[in-house]
Amino acid sequence: MRKLLYISLAFMLVTMVMGCGRSVDKRLVLADTLMWTNPDSSLAILSAINRDSLQGDENQAYYALLITQAQFRCNIPLTSDTLISKAVDYYSDNHNREHYTRALLYKGGAYEDMGNPVEAIKWYKQAEANADNTDYRNLAQINFRMGLLYYDNFASNNLDLDKFLKAAHYYELLNDKRMLMQSLYYCGNVLRITDINSARRCYDKGISIARELKDTSSIYRLDASYALMYIKDSLYSQAKKYIMEAYQLNNRFEENSNYYMLSLIYANQKDLDSAKYFISLPDISQSTAYDSLLMYKALKEIALCENDIPQYRKFDKHYYRISDSLEHNETKYKLHDSEQEFDKSTKSEASISLGKKKKTISLLIGLLLLISIVFLLLYLKKKKDSKRLIEEIRNENSNKYDRLNEELVNINNRFANVMLAQISVLKNIMAQTYNEPSDYLSKKSEHKVSPIDDSDKEFWNGLYEYLNLKYNNIIKDISKQHPKLSPNDLNIIGLMCCGFSDAEIAVCKGYRNDKSVKARRNKIRNKMNLDILLQEHLNDRMK
Repeated sequence: MRKLLYISLAFMLVTMVMGCGRSVDKRLVLADTLMWTNPDSSLAILSAINRDSLQGDENQAYYALLITQAQFRCNIPLTSDTLISKAVDYYSDNHNREHYTRALLYKGGAYEDMGNPVEAIKWYKQAEANADNTDYRNLAQINFRMGLLYYDNFASNNLDLDKFLKAAHYYELLNDKRMLMQSLYYCGNVLRITDINSARRCYDKGISIARELKDTSSIYRLDASYALMYIKDSLYSQAKKYIMEAYQLNNRFEENSNYYMLSLIYANQKDLDSAKYFISLPDISQSTAYDSLLMYKALKEIALCENDIPQYRKFDKHYYRISDSLEHNETKYKLHDSEQEFDKSTKSEASISLGKKKKTISLLIGLLLLISIVFLLLYLKKKKDSKRLIEEIRNENSNKYDRLNEELVNINNRFANVMLAQISVLKNIMAQTYNEPSDYLSKKSEHKVSPIDDSDKEFWNGLYEYLNLKYNNIIKDISKQHPKLSPNDLNIIGLMCCGFSDAEIAVCKGYRNDKSVKARRNKIRNKMNLDILLQEHLNDRMK
């Protein structure tokens, strides 16, 4: 039975052959190969290219994708999504899944740079849903960026931890030690609040990798995080050991939080001079909200050492005001709500182990359903059956009798002939599926199902007439209510009203696979501005 899938493979091969004729600019290919290991070199190559010299839409889209990615990788803030949107639009119909995933990813990156994390996470989620499950690089980047969005907005319930753990898994599969180390650093920072043993394992593994890479900057950051872990449990001697190791790496601190941390440690050890010295070093105007928390915590401890209760209360008030503002950060809730909304609107993917079996079963069921629908349409062509249909509809609305009778008589014979040809082929395929060897089926059947051209007005008008009669002018009303829908959109809606599955529609329309149908359905849904799935909307109208 699975040999029926050769039909889809045939469309794939045609697409690949056509793609071989395209000329991709070699400079773009070179820039792409350097993108991950040497983004600066990649950006230099792209910056030297005159965009007007690039021939064809594919090269233009490829350039838009790569220049956006290179700027993001080189930490050059993206101020607009205009360029990357061109890549998103092109690759959405280009069947290059990896490029489309990347385009979605870096459109999210553009929104992140523009200070819109809620919109960014929507694009990251789309990229994750589109990515192939073996596309470890993009999946790692997507989850790492989503983790940072939650982390930077002080997410609760370990929303960020889940993303960082996934990123670490993919980076380990890629053997990307530097990014694995970064992921472990953030995992440890999240876990130190709830699971100090797991946090320690993350930090230890991260420090081991940093030493292997001789990355003193990362060792510094991990040592500082280790110190914070001990401060949480009031183990100030152990905390001092790690924060001083970090200090000795550079003879200075890169973050204000580390000065405040050291001041807090000295205050708890009753060394007020050192505590006041270190708390005076940072530039307060450059402090983040998290830095301020540590600063007020150190000031409270200093006030206690001096037995200055009024000052202690003053600092305590400031501390909890900042803490409450971080806890009730609206952005983190919007991020979570946006992700949940996306997950609810996306159907669950079939498991890998059952994927092929389910596709085969779905295709067979679809073919049987197609045969049933075609026979029904031919059956309705007969005069006796036309009268029977009229009587059924007449019972619902008797005043439409004359108009319906006239419309049924005018159903075009061309429609019946086309569908008869289709069913003959389908019946042949079904018979061969069970009776013929696989090679025979592959050679004799894979090219027999011919797509129904959108320009075949007689066929589609016949289908519309049938659906309008059966479902109270459903196609006519939809086309009037949603003028943005193209004839191709209406054709797909018509097939969906007949109960066609994605696999059947792909065969009828000549698409490469059923994922193209899914993408088309989503575009139709957006044009109609629906808040439910397109199929659900059609089912409601056909009741």
